[in-house]
Amino acid sequence: MRKISIILILIFSCYLQISCDVDAALLQGEKVEYNFPPGDSSDQFYVDTDKIFQIPLLSKSDKENDIETAMISSLYVGDTSLISADTVFLYLHGNSGSLNGYWGPIRQMANIGGHHRYGVFAIDYRGFGNSEGKSTSIESMRQDLYAALDFLESKGLNGDRLIVYGLSLGSLPGCQEAGDQMGSLKIEKLIIEAPQTTADVFFQDAVGISVPSSMVTDYNFDLVERISQYEKSLLWMHGVNDQIALFENAQEIYDAHQPDTMNGEFKQAHILPLGGHYFRWDFGYENWGKAILDFVAN
Repeated sequence: MRKISIILILIFSCYLQISCDVDAALLQGEKVEYNFPPGDSSDQFYVDTDKIFQIPLLSKSDKENDIETAMISSLYVGDTSLISADTVFLYLHGNSGSLNGYWGPIRQMANIGGHHRYGVFAIDYRGFGNSEGKSTSIESMRQDLYAALDFLESKGLNGDRLIVYGLSLGSLPGCQEAGDQMGSLKIEKLIIEAPQTTADVFFQDAVGISVPSSMVTDYNFDLVERISQYEKSLLWMHGVNDQIALFENAQEIYDAHQPDTMNGEFKQAHILPLGGHYFRWDFGYENWGKAILDFVAN
């Protein structure tokens, strides 16, 4: 009884303090100096120096949700003049301070199946890396995603050559847009690794009791509902021992997805019984790359 009382006091304290908001727990970036070393020819994932581009993007306002315009930072690995003909990954990273922490998977994606076989585009959300402003909600992240889609569309990319990859936090804008399909490019292939599910589940896992997240936050997301509206192809990768994005919760996303099989759409899953939140590490880089290549090739 005493334990329950303490938890209720903590919940009430969170209600009074914005620092306990769900978005405060998820959206924690940091300003850093970017460092994207190309490596050398002995590195299996090395990239050419002249194929690393840092590109500023204008992320537009959303007055309905009190979101102002902001300049955000992005990274393109590949030949930007060939975007109109290439297949491109749009990489939506997880909850680490900047793109610096994701240079490894970004370089590998560029080299899956061959040296610089694919273009890779990645963004730092508002408040992450050198991006202006502050990420406050899934709506602000969605505006940043739209900025990336607009850039790729302006370079001639079509939806059938776009693969969106959402890692953990990045699954929020990725799954929402897959369901809504409101951007300048439509998502036809979506990869989610260790996804979150709903704001309620995230909050309940954090405090240990079943209460709605609306008690302490207006930050709301429901990826299960969103993915149920998505009929294109999906790849899900997850470790059963993930303590950050619980496996049984993410399973609901996969189960809710109903691909349009009559038109060749499909879904795949790679599950690691002993894997944790760092799926690529636990799965092994080679296996991770093969799983992605197999999905893209179908």
